[in-house]
Amino acid sequence: MKKCKFSNTVSETLLITLYMRAKESQRSDKAILHDSWAEKLVSQIDYDFSSLDRAKLSEIGCIVRSWFFDHTVRRFISDHSRPIVVNVGCGLDTRAQRIGCCDKAVFYELDLPEVMECRRELIPETECDRYLEGSLLDPSWMDELLGRHPQGEFIFVVEGVFMYFYEDQIKQFLQQLAKRFHGAELWFDVSGSAMVKPDSLQRHKAEIRSGIDNGHQLESWIPELKLIEQSSYMKFFRSRWGFFCGQVLGRLPMLSRRYCSLLGYQILGE
Repeated sequence: MKKCKFSNTVSETLLITLYMRAKESQRSDKAILHDSWAEKLVSQIDYDFSSLDRAKLSEIGCIVRSWFFDHTVRRFISDHSRPIVVNVGCGLDTRAQRIGCCDKAVFYELDLPEVMECRRELIPETECDRYLEGSLLDPSWMDELLGRHPQGEFIFVVEGVFMYFYEDQIKQFLQQLAKRFHGAELWFDVSGSAMVKPDSLQRHKAEIRSGIDNGHQLESWIPELKLIEQSSYMKFFRSRWGFFCGQVLGRLPMLSRRYCSLLGYQILGE
């Protein structure tokens, strides 16, 4: 059994999303997402995952988020001739393995060195799924990507990450990205202003540090960003959310955005 040790509190949250994907993949019927890699990894990691079994809202939230970004990345790959998919704060995500497309796309996984050390042991790096070590706040990895792929068509996915960062840190990241990757797409999730600790973090030291309700707010921060889409988690697979989240918030997007959103942007420029 592999025991992943993280000095960074936020890094440990990668085990939450991994476990939720594995649970969903094992459903006997109507699974939203199939992830055999997640199932295998959970069986290999020494961790008490049973503590997450009561986190029902986080469970469906993680699955909807992964399903949504999988669909987005597949569409991007289909629409572009030189797609480069960058998974920022990748943890033990297995999107490259779920989607495939090695004949056309190149995936990059970025996370802190301690996370990538664990990832390298559990998920071997391949020619089409390449690894980068660093902080999303250090733009040197952005310059490295541009150097490797000067003609690349980039999509960046930041999944389950921004909620743990302060607003100024998010602005810093967006500014650095927008300066460099004109024409790229950027997709991520955010907590809203009404979000408190989700059920999966009730006994965890990680804190929610920012909240964004209106996706157009980021356009005022970074003029190069143009909102493509702001979606409510709860409008997807409403029967899985329970009555209030699925049948009430799922039908009231303005209200549901006060809790969480899925956002997509085009980076404008030449």
